[in-house]
Amino acid sequence: MCFTARPLLLIHTTMSIQQDIVKARLLGLCIVITVLLLALQKYGPEKVLIIGKDAGLEMNSLDDGGNGGASIASLVHDGDTLLLNCEIIASAYRWPYCVASFKLTDASGKGMDLSGYRQITVAARYSTPQDVGIRIQLINFNPAYANDRDSNSLKYNALELFDAYQTISLSHMQVPTWWLILGKIRPEYAGPEFTDIRGIQVATGEHIKPGKYQIIIDGVELRGKYLSDNQLYLFLLAGWTLMALLFFVSTLRKAKRELRTHQQRQQQLEALNSLLNKQQQTLEARLARDPLTGVLNRDGIAPVFEHAWDSHNHQQLSLIFIDIDNFKKINDDHGHNRGDEVLRLFAQVLVENTRAQDFLARWGGEEFVLACPDTNVKNATALAEKLRLAIQHTSWPQGLSITASFGVAQMHAHESPTDFIARADQALYEAKAQGRNGVRYAP
Repeated sequence: MCFTARPLLLIHTTMSIQQDIVKARLLGLCIVITVLLLALQKYGPEKVLIIGKDAGLEMNSLDDGGNGGASIASLVHDGDTLLLNCEIIASAYRWPYCVASFKLTDASGKGMDLSGYRQITVAARYSTPQDVGIRIQLINFNPAYANDRDSNSLKYNALELFDAYQTISLSHMQVPTWWLILGKIRPEYAGPEFTDIRGIQVATGEHIKPGKYQIIIDGVELRGKYLSDNQLYLFLLAGWTLMALLFFVSTLRKAKRELRTHQQRQQQLEALNSLLNKQQQTLEARLARDPLTGVLNRDGIAPVFEHAWDSHNHQQLSLIFIDIDNFKKINDDHGHNRGDEVLRLFAQVLVENTRAQDFLARWGGEEFVLACPDTNVKNATALAEKLRLAIQHTSWPQGLSITASFGVAQMHAHESPTDFIARADQALYEAKAQGRNGVRYAP
């Protein structure tokens, strides 16, 4: 196997960068979605509930007669509007009233949940201006304090309005103090509630004086978001919490992968360093270098073959024979000095494009060999092709066009260095015979 730390690190780094890009895009998408949801919450469409003559609801009039009063109320349809005719008659009952009531319960007696609405518009006015206002009342049921047999146990969320068409926030509605005291309501239930509204009422205001009145009711409109602010914020919080959890898990897994990769690379580098140290110890006394190119010569690279051939060593070894094409013509046409310059630059290109564990030697004349420990023939052939392209694309002195031919072989088990070198040399010969500037490998 051809091993090098640099490609492994490059692959790992590329994967890490790609993962970071995916995370950044996902984060950006979440930010965009959050902004869009917040914008829709503020400026988007609203749900609308209209209470009026054409709402298909059960409607009726109520007065204080049921409480011992004498007032008389009636509800009349007049085109698109409703008329609440009211005669307030003084009696022993101190709080006379007339009411137009809209029933919101279904067949099971369950009311409507209006907690998702944020504002209410009351389109109602007296036929003649009055000093007294018009009360809007939303009647809520909660089993914590109410029962169906006692209408006084229902909570009245109410507010008295003095403008003909007025829009108010539901949060501004009030619960009468007398009702809180009468029902001994606990503090947590003292505020307005809209979860089970049994009815909506338009009524005469407090402290109304005896006389005849007419309230013109065009309708009651409720508006609200499809999600309450709290629901949206909870949804966003859950989404971002999930995102943070995913990022945490992803980061943790990435850290574990990086640790494993680092450990593997460390082990491989330690093994490689151990091998190189042994080779260095063996070669130190015998290494010799080519004086022209500075790379190893035949004597310098010989221990590499001996080490691979040792019966106790099962190391893979591939050999690449490299020969400069038409080098004699370069010497003949440009002189030996120019030829020497080409040889030095040629060796430099090879060194710059090989790996730390490879051994490069000048075999003789224009011929070089590259020994690749721990490398099979497939990877050695790929390396040879890389070197061929590097040579072909190098800027050579005086605009020379330099190419090279390559012969590749992998050392077989129990094969002698002589036979091994001969097979690589034969592959080089075939590369030359097939037109030069090519790579051939021996089976």
